[in-house]
Amino acid sequence: TNDVDNIDVMLNNSLTSIVSGVITLVGTFIVMLTTNPLLTFITIVFIPLLLFAATTIAKNSSKYFGAQQAALGAVNGYIEETISGQKVVKVFNHEEEAQAEFDKINEALYEHSFKAHAYANTLGPIINNIGNVLYVLIVTLGGILIALDAPNICLTGVNVVTVSVLVPFLNMTKQFTGNINQVSQQVNSIVMAMAGAQRIFDLM
Repeated sequence: TNDVDNIDVMLNNSLTSIVSGVITLVGTFIVMLTTNPLLTFITIVFIPLLLFAATTIAKNSSKYFGAQQAALGAVNGYIEETISGQKVVKVFNHEEEAQAEFDKINEALYEHSFKAHAYANTLGPIINNIGNVLYVLIVTLGGILIALDAPNICLTGVNVVTVSVLVPFLNMTKQFTGNINQVSQQVNSIVMAMAGAQRIFDLM
C-alpha cells in the first residue's frame, strides 16, 4: 500500500509539476532568446552541466530509494505479523527476539532512507550553485557588452545592450535555473514511484 501511495503521489502531483515546469522553462528560454541570443548561448552551455548533475544524483539516489522501499515493506510486514501474532509471541516468551529482529530491519530501513535522502537533498543546492555561477558570468559579460556599447542582434531587431536589457535577462536566468531545479526536485518522487511500481509488478 505504501508503494501504491507513492505512485499515486507521483501521478497526481509530480507529473503536474513537471509539465508545468517544462512549459515555463521553454517559454522562458524563448523570451531569453528574443532578448539577447549571445547571453542565451552562455545559458545553453550550462544546461549539459545541470543535466549531468541531476542525472548523476538521481542515478545514485534511485538505488537507495529502491532499497528503502524494500526495507519499508519488510518493517511493515514484520509489524503486522508480530501484532497479529502477539499472543503467540507472549506464550513462547519471544518478546526479546522479536524486538531484536525489529531493531535489525528498522536499522536497515534507516540506513537506506538516510542515504537516499542524503543524495536527493544535495540536488537542489548543487543546481542553485551552478545557477549562481551562471548568473555571475552573465552579469560580467553583460557589463562588458554595456561598457563596449555592443550591438544586441536579436529577433526583434538590432539595438545596443543596455541595463534595461541586462536586468530583465538576469531575472529570466534566475527563473530558468529555478525551473530546472523545480523539475529536478520531482525526480525523487518519480524514483520512489518507479521503485514501488517495480515491487508491485514483481508481486503481481
